[in-house]
Formats: sequence, C-alpha cells, structure tokens
Amino acid sequence: MNRIVAAAVAVIMLSGCSSIAIAEDGATQKQIDQRDPDFCGAGGAGCDPADVQRWKAVGNRLADLSSADLSQYAYACANHPDWRKDCQTNPAAILKRLGIEGY
Repeated sequence: MNRIVAAAVAVIMLSGCSSIAIAEDGATQKQIDQRDPDFCGAGGAGCDPADVQRWKAVGNRLADLSSADLSQYAYACANHPDWRKDCQTNPAAILKRLGIEGY
C-alpha cells in the first residue's frame, strides 16, 4: 500500500513540475506547442521577434554573454528604445539596469 501512495505522490509532483517549468519560461503552452525546433532552433530561440533577434546579434558582437543574459539584454533593448545608445555600445550597462552584475 505504501508503494501505491508513494507512486501517486510522485505522479502528482511530476505533473506539477511541468506546469512550473512552463510558467518560469514565460511562454504559454500554445506558444511552446507552436515552436518548431527545425525552424526556430534550440528551445525556440529563433522564434523570438525580429527586433529581439537583431539585438541578440548586436549583443553577440559586443560581448561574451551567457544565452540567458543575451536574451535579457535583447528583450530589454527591444522594449526600451530610449536605451538605444547603451544597447549599441555597452551591453553591461543594460544588464546592470536589469540587476544583472558581473560583466
């Protein structure tokens, strides 16, 4: 009987983990389902809006950023046109504005 209870608890916990992972990604289930790895690349990164992809290219040229920090930088630059000067020259300044240190 204990094995059945343990198995039921494990199933419940695993099903909850997938929901949490989806929520942390910031993508809806519909968006995740629409990602085509053959078209979008790993994790659907190629499905980012065109302006975000352009800022990722700029960030790659300017600095050696982790993929997570590069994504944060690109989305910030796409959403804050008033930061354009720093976006074009100083990704570390953008990341610092976002609370990301170490660059």
